[in-house]
Amino acid sequence: MAKGFLDGYKTYDSSKGFGSPKDWKTAFKNRMGKEEAEEILQKQQQTPFDLLGIKSGATQEEIKKAYRKMIMLWHPDRNQHRITEAEEMSKKIIAAYSILTD
Repeated sequence: MAKGFLDGYKTYDSSKGFGSPKDWKTAFKNRMGKEEAEEILQKQQQTPFDLLGIKSGATQEEIKKAYRKMIMLWHPDRNQHRITEAEEMSKKIIAAYSILTD
């Protein structure tokens, strides 16, 4: 059976709309706290800067740009063929971003 165009996007419930930007920002902050982010990154030999592919001392703008690039690259919806690896990498990328933006 052929896979449909939107099959990879069924992980999100948008039946009540997509919400406001403020709702999205709040949901992101509630998604992973600093403690959880630190716990995930403690298992890594890479620094948060290495995970995002940026230099130490990067500006907030550079951090945000690198985060968006990496999360798009490793998003599970874009990596259905290696979903477990993509989910793990996404967690690490979100953890790195959470640490660097606090």
